[in-house]
Amino acid sequence: MTYEIVHSGEQEVEEVHVGLRRYNRSFCPDVADLSCCIKDGEGRCIAGTDSFRMGEMASVDVLWVDEDHRGQGLGSALLAHVEDQARAQGARRLELNTLGFQAPGFYEKLGYRRFGAIEPAVGTYGHYFYVKDLT
Repeated sequence: MTYEIVHSGEQEVEEVHVGLRRYNRSFCPDVADLSCCIKDGEGRCIAGTDSFRMGEMASVDVLWVDEDHRGQGLGSALLAHVEDQARAQGARRLELNTLGFQAPGFYEKLGYRRFGAIEPAVGTYGHYFYVKDLT
């Protein structure tokens, strides 16, 4: 067998995600996509999250708010929506991670508890891991 390692584009990244989800379902078939976004009046995505639920665990892989729209409660609204959807589907906790220059204080204000850290991780910034009880 021959193979070649190449830089992934968006299509290949999606193929990796699809393959991993397929594999994970063989161990935990109770999986749901919780991803969502907020669009402005012109239909542009100005904030969003890549999130999922697997059994009793929900996870936010990515949460992003456009810089021009920060401080308006969009991030809080997205997280509240994901938490509500996860809770309604039986999730007992939601986990996520962030870097020191991103939003550790934001998550802590919303009731997330830090359970791990790598310091330093990126330059002088830490990488922080959070969980929130949804019960």
